[in-house]
Amino acid sequence: MRPAIDTTKPSPARMYDYFLGGKDNYQVDRDAAQIVLKDAPEAKDVAVVNRRFLKRATWYATKNRGVRQFLDLGSGLPTQENVHEVAQADAPNACVVYVDNDPSVLLHSKGLIVNNDRTGYVQADIRTPAEIITSPVTQRLIDFNNPVAVMLVSVLHFIPDADDPYGIVKDLMDQVPSGSLLILSHVTTDNISPVVAERIQQQQLAVPLNLRSGMDIQRFFHGLDLVDPGCVFLEQWAPGEILPVDETAPLKLRCGVAVKP
Repeated sequence: MRPAIDTTKPSPARMYDYFLGGKDNYQVDRDAAQIVLKDAPEAKDVAVVNRRFLKRATWYATKNRGVRQFLDLGSGLPTQENVHEVAQADAPNACVVYVDNDPSVLLHSKGLIVNNDRTGYVQADIRTPAEIITSPVTQRLIDFNNPVAVMLVSVLHFIPDADDPYGIVKDLMDQVPSGSLLILSHVTTDNISPVVAERIQQQQLAVPLNLRSGMDIQRFFHGLDLVDPGCVFLEQWAPGEILPVDETAPLKLRCGVAVKP
């Protein structure tokens, strides 16, 4: 039985889709997004820059590293130039598994990835890595004897320390072979506006954010080889170079791509 979509509560995945200019959202999501934009108008720009990083990192994985398998965790809705579109445009044989715990994502995804036998969706929580890895969809599409790009783009800041986000990342990377990638972005306390920090602490969002410093975010890459330019601000990342940073942005994310030795 398919899970019912609760249209009485905003969904972070659908709100993100709205920020990106998508149409797979409901009025409750748009209303919640407008509240966020009223208090933090930079949220829309952050969503756009985050998607730009996702695209660059996916291109890097396919073109520079020859990766043909992607495990996108906390993926949200697979719209607006998401991983399967970017990866399969360059490598038609690339396989992508999207993972999200939002029931509405499952229902939307089934329509968006129809007739694409190299793309699948698993409804699961990233706090249960074993459930994700052993899912029949994952097992069908991902060969864990070959490199995998594990993508945790703008999701770990929804995981509190009590749920051991570092352990989650380690468990996932332990499942993939040498040559695999970790692609990650995360809201940071670095250079954050005090006003925005206070708003976030007051939890005026659909799902609470857990802010972490750049040093704490870099810990997620422990034991891996960071690709240049390293763990940098979101808008700075490009393969082998560092782009200009917007010093005036009141909310920032750090990101990075790393290779498993």
